[in-house]
Amino acid sequence: MDYAHRRRVKIWGSARIIEADPELISRLMPKGYPARAERAVLFEARAWDVNCPRHIPQKLNAAEVAEVLAKLQTRIQFLEAENDKLRTTARMSLEDR
Repeated sequence: MDYAHRRRVKIWGSARIIEADPELISRLMPKGYPARAERAVLFEARAWDVNCPRHIPQKLNAAEVAEVLAKLQTRIQFLEAENDKLRTTARMSLEDR
């Protein structure tokens, strides 16, 4: 599920549990992972489809939103300061006339 972009993929297929194949199970384990796996689940995908985003709520990562908002706040402060300078310059220019 990709909440930020309102996408999800549905996968149809089957799964089977493998318990009696220690070689396969060890090949599927991440290198250096300390746990001992007892079984593996193998999936066979037969079809897939991308869902319509209409009923998927959009959820955003709070840290990413905060970062974007901070950049926007900085930009707003810069533009407000620039506007103040321009207003002052324009006012002084009108007073000199």
